[in-house]
Amino acid sequence: MENQQQNPERLHAKLVEVTEFSESVLNDVQRLLAQYTENRSAFLKYTLITILNSTSSHLFFLRPEHTEPGEDPNQVWGMVTVNVCQTCSAPRAWIDDFVVDEKYRLRGLAHTMMDQVLKFAHYIGAPSVMLTASDRRVAGNQFVKTFGFERYDTNVYIYRMPIGNKGI
Repeated sequence: MENQQQNPERLHAKLVEVTEFSESVLNDVQRLLAQYTENRSAFLKYTLITILNSTSSHLFFLRPEHTEPGEDPNQVWGMVTVNVCQTCSAPRAWIDDFVVDEKYRLRGLAHTMMDQVLKFAHYIGAPSVMLTASDRRVAGNQFVKTFGFERYDTNVYIYRMPIGNKGI
């Protein structure tokens, strides 16, 4: 029992939509993506600007709700991307890039972020919210179930574009 770490104090945070490009935003996204997965290609300035200019992609940073004097109010404790696809039947919301900075994990921030993402999805009128979680992310799969996410029985297919495809 002596070697067991106690959970640090719970942090209070707010989800803030990122709407303007800056080098610090780019650096924060790159830092968090590196913690999210090892299999990422380089995240480019162009990609970030495309996301920020999109009406269907929403990038959110998790920031401190309150800061003490001398603390940086622009700290980024986590991030999430919410993509909204308008279909004929209803808007669909899809969560991706859900990551809490490793320095701030186990402080209730993932719960805060998911709660606020679901409120955003409700606000835009999405009747459901989807996400994917690899089976190897055991904690992530357990986490989403605590919010009422259910495993959806469907086939997901992927077509990988040929190497060198740059789009139109």
